[in-house]
Amino acid sequence: MNDILINNNTTRNKIIKYIMDLLINVNKEIILRYHKNLKSEDISTKTSNDDFVSIADKKSEEIISKKLKGFLNVSDILGEETAFLNKQYEQYLDKSLLWVVDPIDGTKNYINGKENFCSMISLVNYMLPIATFIYYPLKNIFVYAFKNYGAFLIDTNKNISTRLSIKQSNILKIVGSGGTKGVPEIYRQSILHNLKTCTERLFIGSAGIETIMLAKNEIQFIFHGRVTPWDHSPMDLIIKEAGGCVYMAINKSEFNIKSKGSILAASNDQIWNNIKNLIIPYDNPYRKYKN
Repeated sequence: MNDILINNNTTRNKIIKYIMDLLINVNKEIILRYHKNLKSEDISTKTSNDDFVSIADKKSEEIISKKLKGFLNVSDILGEETAFLNKQYEQYLDKSLLWVVDPIDGTKNYINGKENFCSMISLVNYMLPIATFIYYPLKNIFVYAFKNYGAFLIDTNKNISTRLSIKQSNILKIVGSGGTKGVPEIYRQSILHNLKTCTERLFIGSAGIETIMLAKNEIQFIFHGRVTPWDHSPMDLIIKEAGGCVYMAINKSEFNIKSKGSILAASNDQIWNNIKNLIIPYDNPYRKYKN
């Protein structure tokens, strides 16, 4: 089954259409209807006071999961919101095929009425993403990638598809995004200081939107203090398939959905090394941190 998903053009097109229609419809019917229309009782928090979840997250994940279950004969699904409820979700991570769902990436932006949010789905094979999809509803953008088959952007209004290709850029001006949440506090402030002073740091608030921006050459790097299966499966596969590089920040190992620690994506290997040396210098003890 895995080889068919990757190698068969007809199957890939079937998957693209199914996932794109699913994400467009769930955004139209639920997510965009609640956007700027949430009541206080529609919003709650999860792990911390700034880790929000809304009724739209929950309803849309429920629908996406129902529609995905059994598609391509894949029955195992890991959604961000159900994972929060089921603390034992790691038992699902090494499945031969697993759907990973983030119904609203950038929930804080979403509940504040901002535009930087998206919906993401990934298909994971033994902990490694092999297909991934991002829908940016307010921009009518659908981005997808299949392992070894490139990354593409579809304008859903015009139905025009463009291959994404990360270009070599001027390393003298380093523009990127990300944050240090998840880095142990003893190291966090120095890394945050270096991000602010050594780079032109933007704060986007959505891993999916950041991924699109890097793949479109609008930024050169993304740094996150911790990884999740739902946020970083799309980032890993799309950036790599567009020609960039993604590694765990401390030891430069490859990402998988069981990875722990900080992650760094960049336009190319030279920028990756440059960014790491700027924000985590050789004398920074975080370099020796083990999760």
